[in-house]
Amino acid sequence: MTPRGSLFRKYVVYFVALVSVALIVSGGVQLYFTYQENKSALLNLQQEKAAAAASRIESYVQEIERQLGWMRLPQVGPTTPEQRRIEYLKLLRLVPAITDVVLLDASGREQLRVSRLGMDVTGGEADFSKDAKFLEAKSGKTYFSPVYFRKETEPYMTIAVAGMGDKAGITVAEVNLKFIWDVISRIKIGKEGLAYVVDSRGHLIAHPDISYVLQKQDLAHLPQVKAAREGRPEGGDDSVTIARSPQGQEVLTAHASIAPLGWHVLVEQPLAEAFAPLYASLERTGLLLVAGLVLAVLASLYVARRMVKPIQAIQTGAVQFAAGKLDERIEVNTGDELQALAGQFNDMAAQLKESYGGMVRRVEELTRGWT
Repeated sequence: MTPRGSLFRKYVVYFVALVSVALIVSGGVQLYFTYQENKSALLNLQQEKAAAAASRIESYVQEIERQLGWMRLPQVGPTTPEQRRIEYLKLLRLVPAITDVVLLDASGREQLRVSRLGMDVTGGEADFSKDAKFLEAKSGKTYFSPVYFRKETEPYMTIAVAGMGDKAGITVAEVNLKFIWDVISRIKIGKEGLAYVVDSRGHLIAHPDISYVLQKQDLAHLPQVKAAREGRPEGGDDSVTIARSPQGQEVLTAHASIAPLGWHVLVEQPLAEAFAPLYASLERTGLLLVAGLVLAVLASLYVARRMVKPIQAIQTGAVQFAAGKLDERIEVNTGDELQALAGQFNDMAAQLKESYGGMVRRVEELTRGWT
């Protein structure tokens, strides 16, 4: 019966396959956990930066609200429009982000407008009695308007607060949101990472490149912006951590919300840069895998040769014994069962030789007896 394959080849194939599977599984598990750990660490860092930026922006808006709070205090004695105008001018100097301040009386009519962009107006008499800023401020709450774009380029918001007393007026401030650019531009994530801010509708209101803001971009369609607007927690099953930036680049992303305003800060880093250490680890693991496979082949050749050589010696000895060369001896010095088997073959050859010799002598004796 013809053997189906060389024992030497089988040993080599089995040994290489075993070592290769072990190396591949080990490398794959290591890469998986390395990927998850790197991703988690990067997301935590981005989340911290997004939360810090959101906190700074919220604090800045709260500071503007606090400055407007001085307008709530009851006035001692009658206050003339000129006195109120002086107070508003002081407010404009204290808060550069405020461009316009308007005083509404208790019925919602405009009494005074002070602006750094235009002429001051006294007694405009425009009726805002049905406007949300008047109604919400009159109820005792601070009114924060949705973001709007003045001249379709610069983002603004309106903040309104009511003074104390039934007859106290309402102060309405128009705030230029370009100040957020200073907060956002300071956030650095690696070499190419950045942060930007969208409002409750998904419109871009702050970006390190202010030209994007002036274009009044709507980013509501981006998955990461949708996740932020829907309030999905970072790390949840439905969270978005890998997406495409507004420029179409694949990025690692995290977000934080500014609850009172409904705004969201998003921090993004190009995926290639974020995972550069992982890619380097993957390359090293690949090189180690190749090196391991080469060593496995060499080791398997050595081990298989050591294992097959004594078997081949036994096979050769068996062929010689079968050919009648009973004086030959099988030399195997492995110190194991193969050496014992070779010894048994040698003993069997010696016994056969002795039996054969005895038989020859017997035949000779019989032959002499017949003659």
